Amino acid sequence: MLITISVQSAGTFTLSNLGMFGVDRFDAILPPGTGAIMAVGSSQPTVVGTKDGRIGIKSQMQVNVTADHRVIYGSDLAAFLQTLSKIIEDPKDLTF
Repeated sequence: MLITISVQSAGTFTLSNLGMFGVDRFDAILPPGTGAIMAVGSSQPTVVGTKDGRIGIKSQMQVNVTADHRVIYGSDLAAFLQTLSKIIEDPKDLTF
C-alpha cells in the first residue's frame, strides 16, 4: 500500500506499508520527484529490557525513511521520527 502526501514547498512524502503483508523490514526506494519515503514493517514480538531492569516481550515494528537531502534536512527527519515513535508508543497523546 502506498500513500503519498504532498508537501507545500517541494516534493512529496510517501508511506510504503508492507507490514500488512507480514513483511517485518524492507528498504523503500525513493521514486523520482519524491522528497522522502517511509517503509513500515509488521510488528513482531521482541525480547526487550523493561524500565525496571527486567526482561519482557513487546511488539516492535521497524520503520525507516529514505530521503532526498536536497529537499529534506536530515535533522528535521530525525525529529519527525522521534515524534512518530513517541506517538506510536503512547497514542493517548493523540486525543484532546
